[in-house]
Amino acid sequence: MEDNSSARLDSGPPESIDCPTCPDGFLVDSQDWSREVAKQLAMLNDLTPLTDEHWKVIEFVRDYYLKHRDGPAVVKIARATGFSHKKICQLFPCGVTRGAFRLAGLPRPSGCF
Repeated sequence: MEDNSSARLDSGPPESIDCPTCPDGFLVDSQDWSREVAKQLAMLNDLTPLTDEHWKVIEFVRDYYLKHRDGPAVVKIARATGFSHKKICQLFPCGVTRGAFRLAGLPRPSGCF
């Protein structure tokens, strides 16, 4: 009988992340955000692999939020990144709020969903 106890198991995507989220999957505290947390959130939301284009949007959204305490409109994301509205929707097919805002560690917007 072969002993597979030391075999590497592919655990697949995580079932949770390393910090608390609300029931809709947004971070409870945006200060818990890190690139690693964003990667975990992306895996939980089937938005992997994250490309440089994803990170360009995520980092703009995060920086904008830290300066203005509000998420940017899609038109501002498009202007800042040079991506068309269509391209942003392709990167985040679940929507900017459920995709980019969530991965950037923003809190759940009021009136969302």
